[in-house]
Amino acid sequence: MSETSETLAFFTEGWQNYQKHLSRALARLTPEQLALRAAPNLRSIEELARHIIAVRAGWFHYQLEEGGEELRAFAAWGKPESLPRSAEELVSGLEHTWRVIQDVLERYTLADLRSTVQDEWNGKISTLSRGWVLWHVLQHDLHHGGELAYSLGMHGLPALSNTDLYGE
Repeated sequence: MSETSETLAFFTEGWQNYQKHLSRALARLTPEQLALRAAPNLRSIEELARHIIAVRAGWFHYQLEEGGEELRAFAAWGKPESLPRSAEELVSGLEHTWRVIQDVLERYTLADLRSTVQDEWNGKISTLSRGWVLWHVLQHDLHHGGELAYSLGMHGLPALSNTDLYGE
């Protein structure tokens, strides 16, 4: 295994651990708990989870052309008209999108990470490296996973703890 592969594997393991703890936190929630919000104008716990899943699916399906049609269906979960999902569905969405991410992380070489894709946002075309897309999805997971954990904690529900994240 090359040094680049070992480095990527190290970060993949950390991301996978984070993924597991997000799934564990969501798996035990009732529909009423999933509907809780940190504030009336912010996303509910369920909406945050759907947003994480939809963004993963969107970037990997549309920009990286990975994951096939099932992944495309998860990307639709981010649309405003998307129906609420159960805890079981959310965990399944996280697991499915994670398998696609993991597959990509196991296959990509340094050349793959440096290769570029096109993205259109508000009528403007941008050229992005595949590595940037991976980083963007990781930072998005961390950002919104933090919101999710904060929302859980403020309502007295088990959230991600240092013990969870560091395996202590």
